[in-house]
Amino acid sequence: MVTTPEETTTPADTEVQATEPRERRRWLVPALAAAVVIALSLAGVFVFLWLQTVDTTPEEVADFLSKEAPDVANTATEVATLLINYDSTNLEQRQQEIIPLSVGRFRQQYEDLVSQGLGAALEETSASSRGQILQGPDISFASPSEAIAILETTQTTQSNENPTGRTFRYVMRLTLIDTPDGGWKVNLFEVLSQSET
Repeated sequence: MVTTPEETTTPADTEVQATEPRERRRWLVPALAAAVVIALSLAGVFVFLWLQTVDTTPEEVADFLSKEAPDVANTATEVATLLINYDSTNLEQRQQEIIPLSVGRFRQQYEDLVSQGLGAALEETSASSRGQILQGPDISFASPSEAIAILETTQTTQSNENPTGRTFRYVMRLTLIDTPDGGWKVNLFEVLSQSET
C-alpha cells in the first residue's frame, strides 16, 4: 500500500508547519523595522551633510577669495621680484628670502639650481639682473587652497661678456598653495612666454 504525504502527516507535524510561518513573521517584522530606522538615519545624515555644503552662498565664496587675494598677490610679487633681481653678491640673501616663500616643486628646483653652483657661475661672469613687474599679478583661484598668479615682467641681464646687457620680457605663472602653517607659498613657477626687446 502506497501512502501519500497527506496520509503520513501527523497532527503534531501540522501544528509545527503552522507555527513556522508565524515564527518567521515574528522575526521579520522587527528586522524590517530596524532596517527602516537605519535607512532613515543614514538619509538624515546625508541630508544634514548636503545642507552644510549648500549653505555656502556665492557672496561668501567671493568674500573669502577677496580676502585671500591680497596675500596671494603679495607673495607672488615678492617671489617674482626676487627672481628677476640678483647678482653674485646677494645670491645667498636671495636664497634666504625665497626658500621660506616656496614649497614643493618650485622649492626643490630652486634648491637644486643653487646647489649646482649658481653662485660660482654668477661670480665668475659677474652676472647680474635687474627687473620689474610691468603688469599683474592677476590672481585666480583653482580652489580655496590653490591660486594662480600671472605677471608680466621685464628683466635686463648683464655680464662681463655683455656689459650693456640684454633685456627680456616674460609672462610668468606662479601656482601658490595655502599652507597650514605659513600662508600662501609658491609651489610651481612657469615661464609662459619670453621675448627679447
